Amino acid sequence: MADRQNFGAKIENAVPASWPHSLARRVAAAVVDDIEDKIHDDLFTSLKAAVLDPDPKVCRAAIRQSLADGTRPEDLADFYIPAIARDLGDLWCVDQLGFASVTIGVSRLQAMMRELDPNWSSNKSVVAVEASILLVVLQDVYHTLGAIVLSSQLRRKGYSVKLLLGGKAQDVAKRIINTKYDCVFMSCSSGESLESLRRVVDAVKTTNNPPPVVVGGSILEVETVTDITTLTGADYATRIPAEALRFCGLQQFKEHSAQAKNGT
Repeated sequence: MADRQNFGAKIENAVPASWPHSLARRVAAAVVDDIEDKIHDDLFTSLKAAVLDPDPKVCRAAIRQSLADGTRPEDLADFYIPAIARDLGDLWCVDQLGFASVTIGVSRLQAMMRELDPNWSSNKSVVAVEASILLVVLQDVYHTLGAIVLSSQLRRKGYSVKLLLGGKAQDVAKRIINTKYDCVFMSCSSGESLESLRRVVDAVKTTNNPPPVVVGGSILEVETVTDITTLTGADYATRIPAEALRFCGLQQFKEHSAQAKNGT
């Protein structure tokens, strides 16, 4: 127990002091509806315990066991991992978990995503590509799990997704110039300023034949759709991926029933 506390203290001392306390509430955006109805308590409890275990190998073992027991990898990615991340944040907010535990836990949840299927973590679709999406998490933003979960969902639906983490305005513009994308999705937290979003949107809009830009994420908890679109120049804002796809004129493709391999 002492070793675990010392390890946690080292991480807490290493993280930037500027990280907002409300980060715990934003570790994973809701990317599916009625997520609670999709979760079995026993599996949720065992996976959460694995995430918080001092031994990181326990997470891999927990994922493999759940797959061996017949749990769909898609269900783990879409329901359990976001729900556990959200629960960790809630526990931090009531002082039942320390910042280090939440930080380590979320990093292990991201490792779980990679464990499920390497294709979900790559920049390619696991089925025939019908459309391409640039999914951006802005520079100096640390809440990336929600965007990772969303990218895996989109890839399984047949979209080619480039996930750009820590994207600066010039980086996004360069991507748009060098590669044709059907739309740009921006995953934004409630702590981000509309001015920072505007700079990135401007960079997209100044390119030739710019794709539509849609803003999503927990920023919609503190800003209205009208304010976001008016003050940033984005074409639309929503927390519902299907709604964003419809706005951009992209069809919903049949989800590919990819099976994760044990031991990947």
